[in-house]
Amino acid sequence: PSEIWTAKPTTVSYEGYIAPETHWVFADSSLVEVLQKLLAQREKELDPDIVDAIKARGLTIHELLTMASIIEKEVKFTEDKTIVADILWRRLKANWALQVDSSVHYAVDRTGDVFTTDKERETDSAWNTYKYPSLPPGPIASPGLVSIRTALYTTKNDYWYFLSDKEGHMHYAKTLDEHNTNKYKYLR
Repeated sequence: PSEIWTAKPTTVSYEGYIAPETHWVFADSSLVEVLQKLLAQREKELDPDIVDAIKARGLTIHELLTMASIIEKEVKFTEDKTIVADILWRRLKANWALQVDSSVHYAVDRTGDVFTTDKERETDSAWNTYKYPSLPPGPIASPGLVSIRTALYTTKNDYWYFLSDKEGHMHYAKTLDEHNTNKYKYLR
């Protein structure tokens, strides 16, 4: 089996392991044949340079796909993805909760509005990154190659906080006070 097949823990679905592409399959294909084709596409994306970079950073393919899926759902604009990825990796290293709304949406099975409610953030789920200071158990979406690359090749910065306004533009802060000011300015 390939690295992509063995990277996925048996306790999670194939979410994130299948590239978000249009896939053509024969009508009489077996489920295993279809899955092999879908995973082969993702494996092509994870070329040797990416796999080497994953290993050099001390990550697993599963960890990278999980983070890339958060970036995919959390960040609208490419230029922000590398900045947010750096923030989230540093939060993990510092044992901070990631506090991303997209993982809460996944936990409560909701789509639409980018923001979460207090009640949703209290949901007891391993996917709730407000409650648990770790990556969720697995990807929350199928990340595109841009999100995979930006989760791996981050832009170093001094921010610890970010928020997205209603148009998807990111606003960054170094301190909680600055972040709260951003909330007041951009989320009213």
